[in-house]
Amino acid sequence: MPSILKIYNRFFSSDKELANYIKGITGITPKRLNLFKQVFQHRSKFIEPEENNERLELLGDSILDAIVCEYLYKKYPYKEEGFITELRSKIVNRKSLNEVGNRLGLVEKLKYNRKSMNDVSRDLAGNTFEALVGAVYIDSGFLCTRTFLQKRILRNLIDVDMLEETNTDFKSRIYHYVQREGKSIHFKVAEERSRNGRAYFTIHLEISGKFVACGEGFSKKIAEQNASMNAINELHLDDKMES
Repeated sequence: MPSILKIYNRFFSSDKELANYIKGITGITPKRLNLFKQVFQHRSKFIEPEENNERLELLGDSILDAIVCEYLYKKYPYKEEGFITELRSKIVNRKSLNEVGNRLGLVEKLKYNRKSMNDVSRDLAGNTFEALVGAVYIDSGFLCTRTFLQKRILRNLIDVDMLEETNTDFKSRIYHYVQREGKSIHFKVAEERSRNGRAYFTIHLEISGKFVACGEGFSKKIAEQNASMNAINELHLDDKMES
């Protein structure tokens, strides 16, 4: 039976539109609406950590990783650890999460400073999705979060079987292209800063001394993969590399 607070949030609260939006995309009526308002408050506009969504994003990243790993562990009972690790990476990478966030319409509700974002805005959808996962976890617990992710995301918005057959080792793909074209490649650490108490890297990818794309992540390896993915998109290499 729904709690009185949930009924109030859906039908009588001044933020009932938000409550019904969250209900529509997660299947869960939120209890703590302020928490879900924070999901849509970006650091570029809300400086204080208790106001923006970065802490929720960090939490959601960890919860998402655990639930996806459990899902794959059960879905593929006879597959080795390496297979599960690689497929999990395909599901939780920036491109995949950005697609999920965009399909849920998260950026449309996000409050951020558009003038200060530049290329960072390309990951807003995925980052906001991770913040949403963190908020669902705090508000409703692990079991509800797992149900939301498995039923609404992993079985409907992400084609896991297709990803199993997809090569998403972007770094290997860009190396293959560069070698084929007789060019050189270099990954340069453009910035290293602290984000939520963790090292966060910005990597520039250069081909034959020319800047092509950048990538970000909580490790150099992740940032290099993201830079490679962005370079493939920037150079429109997908069709050429698949032919």
